[in-house]
Amino acid sequence: PELGNSGYDVQHYTLQLVLDPATEYLEGTTTIEALSTINGLSEISLDFIGYEIGVVTVDGLAVAFERQENKLVIKLPQNLPQGDSFSVVVAYRGTPPSEPSVYLRSIDHLGLHYSGENNLFAISEPDGARYWFPSNDHLQDKANFRFELVVPKGLVAVANGQLKETQAGVLPNGEIGELFIWEHNYPMAPYLAVIAAGDYERIEDRSPEGIPLRHYVQPENREAALEAASEIGQAIDWMAELFGPYPFETFGFVTAPVTGRSMETQTMVLLSHDLIGKRTAVHELAHMWFGDWVGLDSWSEMWRKEGFATYVQLMWEYRDDPDGLDVQMATMRSVVEGNDKQYPINNPPPEYLFELNVYFEGALAVHALRREIGDQAFFEGVREYISRYGGKTASDADFQSVMSEAAGRPLDAFFSSQFPSQ
Repeated sequence: PELGNSGYDVQHYTLQLVLDPATEYLEGTTTIEALSTINGLSEISLDFIGYEIGVVTVDGLAVAFERQENKLVIKLPQNLPQGDSFSVVVAYRGTPPSEPSVYLRSIDHLGLHYSGENNLFAISEPDGARYWFPSNDHLQDKANFRFELVVPKGLVAVANGQLKETQAGVLPNGEIGELFIWEHNYPMAPYLAVIAAGDYERIEDRSPEGIPLRHYVQPENREAALEAASEIGQAIDWMAELFGPYPFETFGFVTAPVTGRSMETQTMVLLSHDLIGKRTAVHELAHMWFGDWVGLDSWSEMWRKEGFATYVQLMWEYRDDPDGLDVQMATMRSVVEGNDKQYPINNPPPEYLFELNVYFEGALAVHALRREIGDQAFFEGVREYISRYGGKTASDADFQSVMSEAAGRPLDAFFSSQFPSQ
């Protein structure tokens, strides 16, 4: 609830970052192109924590700014009517801040991580983008992204989308490094942005239907990463047939030394060193449809993206064994019932946002819906949901409405049984 500002709508981010793992330092310039959503917009706030801020400009003019708690508040040169465009540039530098998240407790902090002299990565779900670039860090404000990343020679810098070019770049100490330019021209929420740098090897492939695949792996993870990637081509085509065309320009993953937490960063999944495997890769792939292309209106509805990703991963695993899927779901039900942490999964406490029941009970709800309305209505409804809300966000009510249309009858009783009011 503390994130975001509804007074403007970001259209595009350009992140120009100079990164050196050896010094654990960052120099950045973020350019934000946005539209006013209200009449008389006189100031905006960005979600941004830490760093020394140099200059802030709006449409080329230096403007006043101040920190208010975890917001960077910027005064606009003039009041803007609804629909007017403006451009904000924020220059900043310093050591990335390190604070625990109240929502994700499996890692010590969100944002930018330096791991030794040759590796860095960013992980931001749900509230960590503000620790490495200023943004309107809200689920509902999606934008296109461009990344211009300068790193020391010998390292490879990775981000969302497609690598457009590489050239020489200058590091803070004046040494010549390498500049990697990535672009992702599809709507993306800030928490899904990713950067990583390391001694990566690029592994390229295509799905049988021709979807470009590229993975970035470190030498010590190569064998496990190849195993994880071995089914991705078939799985992405299988999901496209079930749920609609793959929504982005390419897909892959980048390995990183984050413990116990992989993440569905859009088009470039962040794959934990200790979770490299087919199941994790397929789970994160499913998120490209569920959570990335169709985002959530609210974090309280986490069950819809994690439940679907968990269920789709199991559907893939048991694609030739429907009875085995039923057995697996019964086992999952026992696990949920035996969990001593019980809460409404459509409104979990903040500290339980990533807890087991959100994933497992969410998957059980998806499975129960499929059984309730039958395969034909279920898959027709899910395809319509993806088509109608692709590139945007949707609510639980939106999802229920689409599935009711597909079923040809109201599903109030079913959804009430799955999500009883608390």
